[in-house]
Amino acid sequence: MATKMKALIGFGGMLDDQLLMAATTILAAMTGNANFPTPTPALEDVQDLLDDFSTKLAAARKRGSPEDTAIKDESIPALVSILQKLGYYVNSVADGKLSVLLSSGFPTNAPATTSLAPFAVQDVRLSDTNQSGQARLNFVKQPRVRVYEYCYRRVGTPEEPWSDRITTTSSRNNIIAPLEPGHYYEVRVRAVNSKGAGDWSNTARLLVR
Repeated sequence: MATKMKALIGFGGMLDDQLLMAATTILAAMTGNANFPTPTPALEDVQDLLDDFSTKLAAARKRGSPEDTAIKDESIPALVSILQKLGYYVNSVADGKLSVLLSSGFPTNAPATTSLAPFAVQDVRLSDTNQSGQARLNFVKQPRVRVYEYCYRRVGTPEEPWSDRITTTSSRNNIIAPLEPGHYYEVRVRAVNSKGAGDWSNTARLLVR
């Protein structure tokens, strides 16, 4: 008897970064997805809990206090619970149809060959905008990838740390601001899907006007 395809909802055992990536990927894939016209729970509620977890995770990493870590950990069960409920909805609507399941962004029990981690993003470009202190980021879109992350830094000696990772669903017209005019900045990008994150791209550089 053939195994019925389904969305997997075992988010409770994920590491923080894995949970953040999984939830971000699912939200991007489900938003505006004609296969799932009435998501239950509402995607806005999922986004609220994801934002809450992301904010508390950033605070815990920045300050590293036991209190911040405990607050971050306390935000995880609510996010895991709502993702599981959304997974029940996805499985009910998809009814085992693999193409519909894959469009949801949820990991599935399909053979691993049907979904691989993304390859490195290509042709990353920075360009000027009409405003000083900004840069426009474009890169080549990858098939079956709905979420990308990028980070940037001012070029200097010694090397400065990269910014926090910024999530986008678009490969074009990503505006990076505010930047300090008269300095070179560089950016790197990676693609993310339900199997994880690809390698970081080569960096692109621009003198900000």
